[in-house]
Amino acid sequence: MFGGYAGNKLIMNTGPLIYIDDDEDDRMLFQEAIEELFPMLPVESFDNGSSFLKRLTSDLVILPKLIFLDLNMPVVSGAECLTRIRKNTLFTEIPVIMYSTTSNPKDQLRCLDLGANMFVTKSRSYNAMKKQLTEIISKHLF
Repeated sequence: MFGGYAGNKLIMNTGPLIYIDDDEDDRMLFQEAIEELFPMLPVESFDNGSSFLKRLTSDLVILPKLIFLDLNMPVVSGAECLTRIRKNTLFTEIPVIMYSTTSNPKDQLRCLDLGANMFVTKSRSYNAMKKQLTEIISKHLF
């Protein structure tokens, strides 16, 4: 497991999977799929990058296992959120998956250049989404 120290506290990434997306329906479908596929894997959802960044800068004790991040969000975009995640040295080893409706190759390359581990275009069907999530989580966590 990855981890580090903040002050004198050992921080391990034994925590939840993080999902950041401004679309409530997408968050609900994601949560439902994870509960169905990986019932023992906790999910912590955020409706925007700003609320997640507040958690990022709070007094962390447990790091997330994996972060899924939408690209197109108001206030703090996914790209800006990714940049700030990667600036936090405790988060450098945590996989960040850009999970967006866009399939624009320029957006994909930009996010990979900013430090995303993968860029995945959201599937339009629930079953295809479950297949995507199974492949991604199996690759990065097991």
